[in-house]
Amino acid sequence: MKTTYSSLLLVLGLFFIPLAATSQQDLLKLVDSTHNEAQKISPTWKDTKLINVQTTKIVDPGVMEFFILHRFGNVGGEGNGGFHTFYGFDIASDIDFAFQFGLVKNLMIGVSRSKEQELIDLDVKYKLITQTSTTPVSLALYEDVGVTPELNSTFYTGADSATPRSISDKLSYFSEFILDRRFNDRISWELLGGFQHRNYVLAAVNSDNGASDQNNIPFVATGARFMFNKHSSLVFDYYYIISSYRMNNTANPYHNPFSIGYEVETGGHVFEINFTNASYLDENNIIPYTQSNWLKGGFKLGFSISRVFNI
Repeated sequence: MKTTYSSLLLVLGLFFIPLAATSQQDLLKLVDSTHNEAQKISPTWKDTKLINVQTTKIVDPGVMEFFILHRFGNVGGEGNGGFHTFYGFDIASDIDFAFQFGLVKNLMIGVSRSKEQELIDLDVKYKLITQTSTTPVSLALYEDVGVTPELNSTFYTGADSATPRSISDKLSYFSEFILDRRFNDRISWELLGGFQHRNYVLAAVNSDNGASDQNNIPFVATGARFMFNKHSSLVFDYYYIISSYRMNNTANPYHNPFSIGYEVETGGHVFEINFTNASYLDENNIIPYTQSNWLKGGFKLGFSISRVFNI
């Protein structure tokens, strides 16, 4: 437990120390001068998602954003990587298609479908606070409900045959807050926290500490962007999963998802190429099921493309 609290304090420190150090002159460079009162800062993020974490960006009313996301197999030797799968290019760990729609100012809804577990998600994001020349941060809430329509013979793998079956077992939920700040014309940082819930969890026990897998999994996360110029950036994100079952589980090891990528904006498109140890593209799978280890070559190449349309 002490390790958990130390990690949380480290994440909070990484976010708020630069916040205190940033000068007002840096922020004023980003101000939209067309307003006379509290003036908006230039957009903090290029897209509604960084790599594996959400951002506070909201699709404008009357606009639809379309995403294509793809993740290959492991580059290194862990999990069938290496030369015989052409370093993961022969494998599709996950594929995701998503649509986001701006309803009104600061509110959007979305729908997506992932290859893994045939997961279908409906989501909503609402931006409560927008960073301005007088407001130091932006704040958004994100909610998601997912359903896994895969066959019972697959979904209940490992369960006792007497286990009752219900469509509600296949529902999962994801809730989080997103707090961010653009510090200057190059650096943006965000802090996220929330939990992921699965209605059905296979009864599994960590033999090292006796902890059982749980329906609710809390987490904290962070992400950042460093802009090289107006169109290209280095991005990264990281989840810290708070789960006794997943801690030091030698028989069935889990690892916190860490990702790093390169983002380019070209016209109405945002293209990103990244590396991550998360096999999945949706938070309802990323949080409970990330088991690849960066240090053993368990990282994958992935990419995403987004395009906005007026509707």
